[in-house]
Amino acid sequence: MEIPSEATIKVEPDIVPEESDVLKCFATAAECGVEDEEVPNTVASINSTAFLRSVPSRRPPGRVVAVCTQQMSKNQRSIEPEERQAIYNLLKSFNSLGTFSNEMVKTLNIRNLLLNLLGETAITVKPYEYPEPLQRNASIILERLDIDIAAEAELEESKVSPTPDSVHKRRRKTKIQSPTSELSRLSMEDSHLQHVMRGIVIIGGSRRTYLLDRDHRPGPRDCKIAGNNGLVVGDWWPLRICALRDGAHGAIQAGIAGSSQTGAYSIVVSDHYSGLDKDLGDTLFYSGSNSHSNEDPKTPHVSFATKAMRASCAHRQPVRVIRSGKAEGKFAPRKGLRYDGLYSIEAEAIEKNAKGGAYVRFTLVRCPGQLEIDMSRPNRREKEAYDLLKEIA
Repeated sequence: MEIPSEATIKVEPDIVPEESDVLKCFATAAECGVEDEEVPNTVASINSTAFLRSVPSRRPPGRVVAVCTQQMSKNQRSIEPEERQAIYNLLKSFNSLGTFSNEMVKTLNIRNLLLNLLGETAITVKPYEYPEPLQRNASIILERLDIDIAAEAELEESKVSPTPDSVHKRRRKTKIQSPTSELSRLSMEDSHLQHVMRGIVIIGGSRRTYLLDRDHRPGPRDCKIAGNNGLVVGDWWPLRICALRDGAHGAIQAGIAGSSQTGAYSIVVSDHYSGLDKDLGDTLFYSGSNSHSNEDPKTPHVSFATKAMRASCAHRQPVRVIRSGKAEGKFAPRKGLRYDGLYSIEAEAIEKNAKGGAYVRFTLVRCPGQLEIDMSRPNRREKEAYDLLKEIA
């Protein structure tokens, strides 16, 4: 498989990157410092291949990465050449699979493996870091995966006690039709819910899943664009996949979306780092990945996402801030997610968590000249649509 070479560009606000953008380029073997070897390209062959040659028995792909991570963290060392080759081959195999499916992702444990490589899983108590080219490849695959497969999404709802106007209202259940494809499409009588869920397919069951409708036009907006990207302060969504559809935030789960080279494009303010983050409205204190788990008092954990925030700070590139209903503080929306404008990353500091471990915390300041944060969103109709969405069986 021919892999395109790297091209470096500078992303200007609200300008769509060209196809040669580094974000679309899978890092070559040479960039990763490994040999370009033949790799398995089916789920069965990937699952039965001994990628790490020093391990005599075959292990699932996720176990190979977990072993590498544990050794790097425990011994506080860099990745070894054999590990680097094994992980490059794994990622190259994943990249050759084409369209991802839920079954494929679960069988190979792809999401957890990628998050591990990106430094987004709290499986160690000491920091570890994979080389940037490998992380870039993992990020590219994760972006594809989020677009391709159903997102097992939870509605974002504030922990604040409900007000009278947000009390659950009984309505007729939304009809879910079954088209010729295996996906069920929303057919709703509530016009506002139709609007906020446009282009989204919902699959019923004990746990609802959502994904982008490939046949819907216009298609999803590219999230990898700096600036407002066509959004207006106060734009609101019930689910993260809706924010992804509109180009607000390019990750289904991660709080930071972006590249370690071009910077972060957006962040979601939630309760993930409760007790470490602080929201003052026009000023945010926002923590890097694994801030709670690190126990090393001197060295913070630096993930791919944290590198993206550092790049935005260095390039003076503002990021989109989306607040979640799960966030703490008076500036969080009651339900769902709300776009609150552009913030510049002014500084970073090394702080200490409850375990005495070091973590990176960024200071973000809201850019001047924007509309005020729209505390009226979600409005009454949006709250009703949100509550109706919770009723869908």
